[in-house]
Formats: sequence, C-alpha cells, structure tokens
Amino acid sequence: MRILIAGGGPAGLTLAACLKRHGIDCVVVERAEKGRTGGYSIGLHVNGWNVAERLGLIGEFKASAMPLGPALHRDRNGRKLFSYDYRTLFKASGGRMLAIMRHAFQDILTRHVEGDVAIRYQTTVAAIHDDGDGVDVTFSDGSKDRFDIVVGADGYRSTLRAMVFGPHEDFLRPLGYRASAWRVPLKAPLGASFVGMMDVDHQGGLYAVGDGTAATLFCWRDERTERLDADGRRDVLQQHFGAWPEPVASALRSAIDWDTSFFDTVSQIEVPKWSRGRIVLLGDSAWCLTFLAGQGTSTAMAGAYVLAAELARGSHVQAFDAYEARLRPLVTRMQAVSRKIGGHYIPQSRLGMRVQSWILPIMLSRPFAKLASGLFSAPALELDA
Repeated sequence: MRILIAGGGPAGLTLAACLKRHGIDCVVVERAEKGRTGGYSIGLHVNGWNVAERLGLIGEFKASAMPLGPALHRDRNGRKLFSYDYRTLFKASGGRMLAIMRHAFQDILTRHVEGDVAIRYQTTVAAIHDDGDGVDVTFSDGSKDRFDIVVGADGYRSTLRAMVFGPHEDFLRPLGYRASAWRVPLKAPLGASFVGMMDVDHQGGLYAVGDGTAATLFCWRDERTERLDADGRRDVLQQHFGAWPEPVASALRSAIDWDTSFFDTVSQIEVPKWSRGRIVLLGDSAWCLTFLAGQGTSTAMAGAYVLAAELARGSHVQAFDAYEARLRPLVTRMQAVSRKIGGHYIPQSRLGMRVQSWILPIMLSRPFAKLASGLFSAPALELDA
C-alpha cells in the first residue's frame, strides 16, 4: 500500500508517523517551504498526549512546552477583571495537558519521520483522478504519480476537499467570529503565562512562550467570511483593537509575517461523509473544531492514529468506515462544545462580562477545575480498539 498525504501540518505529519509505525509507505506534500518558523501556539490534551506517548514523542513535546502559570484578564482600559492559574487546570487534567508553539510541534514530528518518509515541500496537488483501482495525482511542479490512497490533511480551506468533495462554502459553518494569531517580541516580561483583555464582542491577549517572545490570540464578533489581504487584516485589527493599551498596543505595532500567522473566519467544517472512493479527509479538512474547543490538534492526532490503525487492519473501504465510526461521535461532541464556548469567550454585553468575571475564576479554581475540565474537554478515545 502506498499513500499520499496532502498537508504537512499536525494531522498530516502525525498520520505519517503512525503509518511509519505500521510499516506503510507514504509521501507527504506540503505547500510551505521547509523550516518555516513563527506561527502561533497550540494545545496538547489527553487524546493528543496519548498518541504522542505511543509514538515515543511526549518527552520532546514536554521539553519544548510553553510555561504554565497565572492567567490575568483585564478590561480594555487595563483594569483587572479576574485571574486563574493554568497549573490548576494541568492538575485537573491528570497532568496530560501542555501548550507548545506550532513550529516546535512541527519540528519534532518532522525529525521523527523525515528519515523514512518523503516530504515534498512547496508542492501541492494540482489534479487528482480516482479510477477505482488507484489514484492518479498531478502535482504543482508538473510531476505525476499514482497512489493506492490519498489523504486530505491540508487544513480548514482544504484544496483537496474542494477538488473531490465540492466547494469550500458547501461545508462551512461560520460561528460569527474572526480570529488572528501571530508571534511578537516582548519589550518586557508579561508577568504571567497569559495576559488578556476583554470588551463587549472582543477578546485578545498574549501567551508567554518562554524565550522573550509571546504568541498572540485575538477574537472578535464578525459575520463576514471573505478573505482579506495583509493591509486589510491590519486595518481590521486596528479598527477593533487599536485603542487598547499595553501589551496589546505593542503586539499591533509588531511586524506580522502572514505566511506563518493566522487570520480567518472562525468556522467549523461539516462534511457528511469523510471519504469518497480512495480519498479520505483528516483533521481540519474534515471537521475543524476551531480554537474555541482547544482540542483541534489532539483530535487530529487521534484521528491520524485511528486511520493508520484501520488501514493496517483491512481494506480501504473498511478502514474509512471504521475510522469515521470511531471519530465522528467525538468530533460531533467537541463541535457542540466549541459553539457553546463561543458565547462565553466573546462577551455580548457588559452584564455578560461581569457574570463571566465572577463565574470563571470559580469554575477554574481547585475545587471545581476537574468538573469544568470534564464538561468542556474531550473524553479519552480508545485508541487501540
């Protein structure tokens, strides 16, 4: 069996690592150039943690993790609203939680697979044809190849999904927000693991990376879904956050490399069936939980692990059906959680801000953190079923 993985992000590289574990040959194509740095932070939770343990990578992820500590939330004028401590959440999760910069995560996975897996950078799928017995692929550099199976792991705006399953808009479920994230140098220490600011319809803040830089995350209520160029993105961020004080002010003045940063509609992807013929979708290409659930990377890793195990077990038809049957309930649950969290994460009124400032510190305190974690976190998936 020979498999093409379109997309060298967390989902694609984890799948490559899992296929390698089963002795299955695969090729990865990735649009970005090799060694691209920057980007934003991602979370690793129980399902991703369990996959990382099975791949023998959890030690490296822990060594590259961002620091856990206090989180401070202020209003847009800098007045304190509330605080909590990520270390409490860490204990509530049984110690199976960490935050890591996306490029560090990518580097670890890449080192793990690159000796055994061909990774073709700055390459995409230009054309694809499934004739029932195999899949003929033409790449962006003009070369052609044939594979037994093709996996679309090329993200929320998946080009491969559009080629095979239909237009992006057919599967898009906007949640009514936009978000942006990038990395910035710090002029002075944040004094906490996270410093955030909140206003009606707005949330923004910086996460300490631990190396003199911070990862930003800004989110605001916005029904529009069209894509914007670099100048348009700057204008929107200034419009919504330009009057906010430090540390937001410095973050907005920083240089932003949009090739390694994020700016897009906060939307879920809903595909009725994740496979068609010999082609299957994985991760954000198939479902996209959004950052609101905080479980996107971990669920993609679990999906990769399950898909590889099922492919090693039987025919692609049986494997695709079993993979979807095992993952779909978890994805459906976490998409519902994401939609629910959105209404709390972005306050809709001054009253909502006050209520959130009162309730969140209680929910995230030591007596209640485990209960809150159970309500909003993904349950552990049985990986070796």
